[in-house]
Amino acid sequence: MTVPNATPATPHNGLANSFASCGYSFLFNFVDYPAGIIPVTKVDPVKDVLPKDFKPRNHVEKGAYKNYEAEKMGGLPVGVQIIGRRLEEEWTLKGMELVEEALHKMGIRYDG
Repeated sequence: MTVPNATPATPHNGLANSFASCGYSFLFNFVDYPAGIIPVTKVDPVKDVLPKDFKPRNHVEKGAYKNYEAEKMGGLPVGVQIIGRRLEEEWTLKGMELVEEALHKMGIRYDG
């Protein structure tokens, strides 16, 4: 299990700045592993604001957060990505189901 991307959805053409942080998703396509994403929560425009003293630690972070604005992204989905082994899509789906069941037991339900 991993994050699907470093940030929520970026604005149109925003990927030009943040493509280096997309390793979370394209890597599994490259090695032909099945993956599925489960929305878990949404961006909170108050809680998810970057601290005023935030400074990117490297060029990947700089690109990823160049377009990040919690206020504008409020309500966008944030999820987890479940990755399986090659040719085992049914187990990937089962993993997604188990994660969703565990979240429901904890009282976490995503309302899309």
